[in-house]
Amino acid sequence: MGRSIFVNLGLLVVAFSLRGSEADCPSGWSSYDKYCYKVFDERKNWDEAESFCMEQKTGSHLASILSSEEGSYVANLAFKRVKHPSMWIGLSNIWNQCSWQWSDGSSLGYEAWVEGPDCVMMRLQPGFIDWYSVECKSTLPFTCKFLAKREDPAPE
Repeated sequence: MGRSIFVNLGLLVVAFSLRGSEADCPSGWSSYDKYCYKVFDERKNWDEAESFCMEQKTGSHLASILSSEEGSYVANLAFKRVKHPSMWIGLSNIWNQCSWQWSDGSSLGYEAWVEGPDCVMMRLQPGFIDWYSVECKSTLPFTCKFLAKREDPAPE
């Protein structure tokens, strides 16, 4: 009994020390780098999806994809949870008809798409990422993203 408590307590200490290296995401959200993500399989148009994300958590928006690695992470996360072959991401030109912008205000640096209508979806295929611009009134699943609060590592 005593040895079991000692081992369980040791595992608990290890779990808490490892937790500091990850983003501190709420239950049901997944972490990548310093962000939290959650995939929603329900279908909404782009505006409804963005509004829904903003209601989930302060600072949450439709996911901005800032690198190919992040794109792969989000696509793989969604591929496991979404029945539809594509989903909304946070890129659009609905506010400024002259330039594309991420809904969270991030700069458009990385892109993997063909320009067309006002809102952008990600096609979900394992190991392959591409974006298409489609009409914002289309209804698709979506992924929300927000900057997580980082846990401070324990002093050594």
